[in-house]
Amino acid sequence: MLIPAILKKNEIQEAFKRYYYSDDMMYETGGLNNWLPNIQEETETGRFQFAIVNSEEKLVGYLDYHIDWYNSCASRFGLISFDRGNPIVGMDLYSELKKLIYEYKLHRIEWRMIGGNPIEKHYDKFCDKFGGTKHVLRDAVKDKYGKYHNDIIYEIINN
Repeated sequence: MLIPAILKKNEIQEAFKRYYYSDDMMYETGGLNNWLPNIQEETETGRFQFAIVNSEEKLVGYLDYHIDWYNSCASRFGLISFDRGNPIVGMDLYSELKKLIYEYKLHRIEWRMIGGNPIEKHYDKFCDKFGGTKHVLRDAVKDKYGKYHNDIIYEIINN
């Protein structure tokens, strides 16, 4: 279930800190830097920040994205699961993306990810289901071990 991130701000930030210096943080940030979300008391127009919680309101993930209402585009997605393998994270993301397409009727939805992220096959299925396109920039990101990863861009144009 998605709830406003401000309700779980401290928990979210503590959970993020547990991923510092890990490969999971690289998949979240797209680089080698560590990052804490700036969970705002009053978000700017078009910014959506959610805590993903289970039925007991235990934090299992975080979702953040922006909508440019003028261009009818959702982008700058950030998603992390604090409870690996928990299907709630995927189901809530899927529901939110469907809302962007069907309720908000946004013209464009775009997001990026680093190749090798275990979520890639799920993103591929979602993109295919809605007639989207996957663009792969080969060997665009180098991890701390010197291994190159693809930078992947997904886009869905909603006509």
